Amino acid sequence: MLKVVIIFSQSHVDFRIAEFDAICEMFAIKVDRSHLNQKNHIFVLEFQNRRDIENLLSRAVLVKFAVELSIESGNYDDLYEEIEKNPEILEKFDREDESFAIRFFAIGRKKNLDSIAQIRTFLDRVPFKKAPISLNSPKNELFLVEEYENATDDVAKRIFFGKLIGEGKSELKTKYNLKDRCYIGNTTMDPELSFIQANLAMVQPSNLVVDPFVGTGGLILPAAEFGAFVMGTEINYQTARAKGRSSRQGIGQRDESESIRANFEQYGTESQLLSILIADSSKHLIWSPHAKFDVIVADPPYGVREKARKTVKNKKIVEKSENFIQLPQKEEYDLEDAFCDLLDLAAQILVNNGRVSFWYPVILENYCAENLPHHPAMELISNCEQGLTRKTSRRLLTYRKIRNAGDDEKCKIQVTGVSHYRSVLFTPKC
Repeated sequence: MLKVVIIFSQSHVDFRIAEFDAICEMFAIKVDRSHLNQKNHIFVLEFQNRRDIENLLSRAVLVKFAVELSIESGNYDDLYEEIEKNPEILEKFDREDESFAIRFFAIGRKKNLDSIAQIRTFLDRVPFKKAPISLNSPKNELFLVEEYENATDDVAKRIFFGKLIGEGKSELKTKYNLKDRCYIGNTTMDPELSFIQANLAMVQPSNLVVDPFVGTGGLILPAAEFGAFVMGTEINYQTARAKGRSSRQGIGQRDESESIRANFEQYGTESQLLSILIADSSKHLIWSPHAKFDVIVADPPYGVREKARKTVKNKKIVEKSENFIQLPQKEEYDLEDAFCDLLDLAAQILVNNGRVSFWYPVILENYCAENLPHHPAMELISNCEQGLTRKTSRRLLTYRKIRNAGDDEKCKIQVTGVSHYRSVLFTPKC
């Protein structure tokens, strides 16, 4: 067994355990994670082998880094005493042919002058006699990590020392930041949350992934990054074809270079994009009875920046585009119907054990777990909350298909007022 210090990000803490669990299930990682919680950010876990940790780090967005634990202590005096009693702890790193660097982290409190003094004391008390220093590319990157109970505390609760195993995938939120992305819309998902969603949905290489409300492709880009083949449907012709006014302030009309495909080309994953269909997600007959997907990811519009719409049968309008084509007329799409249709679609087109993960708006005073969408053939796996206002939030719900659905089995939602989400959101504060 390998004892490892896992340091989590301090953002999106309600998603932490769900992401960790999904990745462990994805790679069959056996680790006792029963004491993980949302309050603390450092945990000591025992893994069966190094490969398990590498697999975890290859996907985890909310894990900052992992350190192979050499010493855990309640204070520095005990730390130094442990090193003196067991000199082999440092001797294995003190070699002429292996450079080193020591990184210092204070978790729960900002670094200050005391932190700098502690580093100097540490280097004086545990000098390396043979190993050369290399701050840029050390062979052994050693971490000294302090954990504080409160930001105002002067003394650390715990101190950890060990060698860095690796970092998580938090850099993906920078790589995919919206500021530099070729094509974005009014509701393009935050990159960090979109990668977390892909993890909760357990997207894996060669999976077939679809987003029924694809927009500018913000949710299928992470799936493609993780090696899946992706496609989507979009009811809005202007959005699907990147026509009209840009969502960026002061830009005006969208540039000809903007498109969903251009986003994939920007990140080198264009080979993973199968197709974008201009279609109504509520019309399930567009899919062949034999169509099967591994994963569905979605962020249905709920009337804040974009209105939920569906097409009206036998009514068409002329869309003023460069080709003057006829498009079906649209009408307002009731939110409760939209989420029921989404789960019904998942029960129809997902493979068994396939997952659907989508964002669900919540009016806080009406929320309870029993009011969430329910389908007999689907099992709710995780339910993570992102707070929005004092009255509302949204939850990332992830379901697993447990069996094929019967012809008469449909999704049901208790009357919770979710269809009035927008009016509640914009009600003036008392």
